[in-house]
Amino acid sequence: MMKAPREVNGFVALPLRLPATQAYPVETTHYIYLKPHDPNVPDEDASRSLFLVNIPVSTTLQSLKDLFTTNLEGGVIEMVHFSETAPGKGATSTPKSRKRKRMTAEEIETGLETYSLPAVWDTPVHKSGANAIVVFVDKSAMDLTLKAARRAAKSGTFITWPEGTLGLARYESYKQSQFPPPKSLLRAVNAYMTAFSALEESRSRDNARRRALPDEDGFVTVTRGSKGSVRMEEAKEAAERVAQKVKEKAEGTEDFYRFQNREKRKERQEGLVRRFEEDKRRVEEMRSRRRKTS
Repeated sequence: MMKAPREVNGFVALPLRLPATQAYPVETTHYIYLKPHDPNVPDEDASRSLFLVNIPVSTTLQSLKDLFTTNLEGGVIEMVHFSETAPGKGATSTPKSRKRKRMTAEEIETGLETYSLPAVWDTPVHKSGANAIVVFVDKSAMDLTLKAARRAAKSGTFITWPEGTLGLARYESYKQSQFPPPKSLLRAVNAYMTAFSALEESRSRDNARRRALPDEDGFVTVTRGSKGSVRMEEAKEAAERVAQKVKEKAEGTEDFYRFQNREKRKERQEGLVRRFEEDKRRVEEMRSRRRKTS
C-alpha cells in the first residue's frame, strides 16, 4: 500500500476519515489540502487565512471549527468564505460592523442583495473538490493551526469528520423548513423593507440636492414637492454657490461698470455746466430789459 504524501505542491495533505452513512454505508478516506492564503491581489485578511482545497461536500463553519480548533487544537476561526461565495459576501459569519454616518444609494442598493427569505435547507452542499478560505482571528492563530495540520499529516493520523446532514438525514427537516416560522419570515421581510425604505429616502435626498443646484444663470428651479425635502444646510450651500457665481461674473465686468460710471458722471457734470450757462444768460437778458424800461 502506497504511503500518502504529506505535502502536494506546497499544500499540506490533511487525512480525514468520513464515517459511514445511510446513503453510503462504507467508511471512506478523504484528504483536505491546505496552505497559507496567497491571493494575486492581497487583502487585509490574507496574512491570517488558510486556503483549503477539496473540502467535503458537507463542510460548514461549525465542522471546520471542530476540525481545526477542537481536534487539532489550533487557533480560533473568525469567518469562512466558500468557493460559491465571494469574500465579504455571503460569509458564514458576520465581521465586525463599522459605523458610518450615511450610506449612498448605490451602497444601499448593493446591500439589498444580502437579504433573503429563510433558507429551506439547514446546511449547504458544496460541489465536489470545492475550496474555502478560513480566516482566523490573527496570524498567530493561523500559524498554530498550520503547524498542527502538518503534525497530523506527518503522523498519518486520520481525523474523524463529523457526520453532518447528508443522505436521508438531509430530508428529515425539509418539510418543516419549507414553511419557516412566521416570526423568522417577518424578521426577514422587515429587514428587507427597512433597507428598501432607506434606499428610497437616499434617492429622494439626492434628487432634492440636484434640484437645489443653480443653473448656469444662477437660478434654482422651484417645483411642487413635500415640505422639508431640502434641508436648510443644502439651501444655504446653494445660496453660497449662487453668490460665488455672481461674484465671479461681477469680477469679469468690473472694468466695464467703472467706465460706464465715469461717463455718467461726465455727462452729469456737463449738464450742470450747460444749465448754469443758460441760467446766466437768462439773468443777463432780464437785467438788460430792466435797464431799457428804466
